[in-house]
Amino acid sequence: MVDKHSPFLKCYLKYTFSFLLIYFYLIFNALSSDLRELFLNLKKAPDLTSAQIIESKIWDKWLSSGSDNESNLQMKKGTILLAQGELDKALELFEDLSKKEPYWAEPINKIATIQFLKGDYFSSIDYIKLTLSLEPRHFGAISGLTQINIALKKYDKALKNLDYMTNIYPLNSIKKLRPFIIIMLKKSYI
Repeated sequence: MVDKHSPFLKCYLKYTFSFLLIYFYLIFNALSSDLRELFLNLKKAPDLTSAQIIESKIWDKWLSSGSDNESNLQMKKGTILLAQGELDKALELFEDLSKKEPYWAEPINKIATIQFLKGDYFSSIDYIKLTLSLEPRHFGAISGLTQINIALKKYDKALKNLDYMTNIYPLNSIKKLRPFIIIMLKKSYI
């Protein structure tokens, strides 16, 4: 049996911990670097088709950024449940996943989406804010916030959300809502 105070054990634990920190730092930086490059390309995309290809790659990164294969599989399962309309089952799965992976924005964004679909806009807004605190470029979350603010007739906020989102993703189709939001904003001041 190894003495827990032995110099060998202390050294081993120190180097193991250091290795793990370096490993996770490198993985995080690789993911961040990949996403940074994709977002730069998204902003400069020459046409909608190119932008949608880049968008798909970003979603692939967001959906598979769990710390392990089990988390990524759980994300896939939850996404399938969500697509099938199994909102309560998907919600439970994403809540569990967000507890296991508190720094992964996508499970939290999925909770926001489910709350939106259930009509609980204020809860959805809370989860969107949490998503954006982890991934400020999350155009899906910002798009959802824009739609919520339109539904709540907060057109000034919807316009700010839309402008922020189109700065990240200029060719996103939600920008077509801009004229509608401006008309509604003008009507709300009358």
